[in-house]
Amino acid sequence: MFLKYKICRNTILPIIAAILFMGVFGAGKPFASAAAQTESPSAFAVNFSYITKLNSADTSLLREVAVNINKEFEFSSAAQFKNIYTFQSSLPANAVRQKLVGQSPASAAYVEYNQAVQAEQLTVTQLPNDPGFSTNEFNIDKQWGLAKAKFIEGWDKTKGNTATVVAVIDTGIDRTHEDIRATRFIDGYNVMTGKKIINYTNSDDNGHGTLVSGVIGAVTNNATGISGANWSVTLMPIKALNTSGSGSASNLSEGIVWAADNGANIINLSLGGIGFSHDTTLANAITYAFDKNVVVVAAAGNDVAITGGNLDIEPVFPICNDNGKNMVIGVTATDVNDLKPSFANYGKACVDVAAPGRRILSTINHDPATGLDAPDSYAYASGTSLATPYVSAQAALLKSLFPLASNRQIRDRIISTADNIDNLNLYQCGGKSCKGLMGSGRINVAKSLQDAIISITDGDIVQVIGTSDWYYINGGKRQLISAFVRNQRYSTAVPKQVFMSELERFPEGSYAEPSDGTLIKTPDSGTVYYMNKGLRLPVTYQIFLMRNFDFKNVYTLSSSEVNSWVAGSFLTPPEGTLVRTGKNPTVYWVVGEVLHPINFKFYQDRGLSIFPVVYISDNDLTKLPTGASYVLD
Repeated sequence: MFLKYKICRNTILPIIAAILFMGVFGAGKPFASAAAQTESPSAFAVNFSYITKLNSADTSLLREVAVNINKEFEFSSAAQFKNIYTFQSSLPANAVRQKLVGQSPASAAYVEYNQAVQAEQLTVTQLPNDPGFSTNEFNIDKQWGLAKAKFIEGWDKTKGNTATVVAVIDTGIDRTHEDIRATRFIDGYNVMTGKKIINYTNSDDNGHGTLVSGVIGAVTNNATGISGANWSVTLMPIKALNTSGSGSASNLSEGIVWAADNGANIINLSLGGIGFSHDTTLANAITYAFDKNVVVVAAAGNDVAITGGNLDIEPVFPICNDNGKNMVIGVTATDVNDLKPSFANYGKACVDVAAPGRRILSTINHDPATGLDAPDSYAYASGTSLATPYVSAQAALLKSLFPLASNRQIRDRIISTADNIDNLNLYQCGGKSCKGLMGSGRINVAKSLQDAIISITDGDIVQVIGTSDWYYINGGKRQLISAFVRNQRYSTAVPKQVFMSELERFPEGSYAEPSDGTLIKTPDSGTVYYMNKGLRLPVTYQIFLMRNFDFKNVYTLSSSEVNSWVAGSFLTPPEGTLVRTGKNPTVYWVVGEVLHPINFKFYQDRGLSIFPVVYISDNDLTKLPTGASYVLD
């Protein structure tokens, strides 16, 4: 039986022909130039600008040296701002001060230059000239989603790169559309026919794939239609759904594998299926792509009418094909008020983030009402299918700015920088709060691009952004560094700044260990431990004295910290010591912090007889590390 897939049943409003935009955004009249004015010679005199505080309201002295006198702070009754004036004078500052500063009632307390100030120069994003673009995040008649998700601010960091390839696995893409034809493409694949999609052909006989693709990569700043979230990107059309928007699990799996094998960095899956169990082939295809460092983004689906919308109860695939490793970035939808629309699915296990998905303006080439061709057209559409390409576009921007970033790092950055909107969605999830059911929140592209993505490897010392927590990466695990160990071992270290989500691929290990030779204990026990190669070795009182340890050098650390380190054998006596018990005549020689049994001939031949033998208890001997025997025949 073929498992059927359908596009996420978007609500698509009637098509808007391109002609709609003409005239509405017509050019305005140019401003008239100002009339030329004749300047008098006095206009070229050099005047200095000053500010002064007079000792009284008497301005007689001030009028002798000043022109253009203005009283300031008239709104304030504070004494320090009374009788303050700004003025201009042709006299230099020292001459003005000689005239004004003095003890008379009309004199000034101080005279200073009235220095010019200027607003800090800001980076102003080049705004697109496309008629559908808007900087107003509440303008539902235009592209409100770009402003709401902070793409516009993000463009200050990057507008994208054609080296980044986004595969749109869908109904195909109309590469002849007026607002897409200049977008860069590479060859795609038609799963239905088993043939490549080449040249500038139209592979979309439904319209859904073109709608999705416009959000990601419609040509920006071409004074036509809409603005793509990426100004520069490469699209790969993969047709895995037929003219009705349906396909099978095998079709989808083939499309994913083909995209992964042919250079896709990001795969957009604005589709889903319900009513069947986890599909092994599809799960394997997603794992295959993920292991090839591909970012996989999938829609949560619009199945409220059938499933109640809770993916934790009725999972939808492929969004829930994570194989327990969160290989798919699951996306639900939001409206202009950051509220989850009634149609959008939700759930803790499968949804990672939310993105704009209600009344989204994009490119289309078919009239959904009649099924007839509608070239070079645009439509408003709603659905998680439209939210998903926003996240794919964000992933493409991240990949262009950080080309060496892994898919895990991109996934984690998208999730960790989203704006939490749980407090706004108090009853949108089945009549109850959406807390924890819409992922980490609505995406924030500007925030995700703000800080560099840093590769974390063994031996790195990292600090979690926004906290004082330091970690040491050791053996593929993250070890929390306590204040004591930080001061002891890493006082001069400069940690890498990372998000906590970037550490999640490293399982939590023990605390980072103190330096070898450190003596430690817990607050609730008298046992002293000696740190050696990551192990805590208990120290008996006898050996404590034999090694000339001092209790003032024993550090008390928290029980949780000390107990996180593996306990080893008891600390041995000093190197070269001879030990035995009272009951057993066998003598042991301490070499390399290990007790080696020796026989009498070895004892005499090596001249050990001149050293004293230390007696320890039988119980302590069993806790000390023993090695090979040293014997001579």
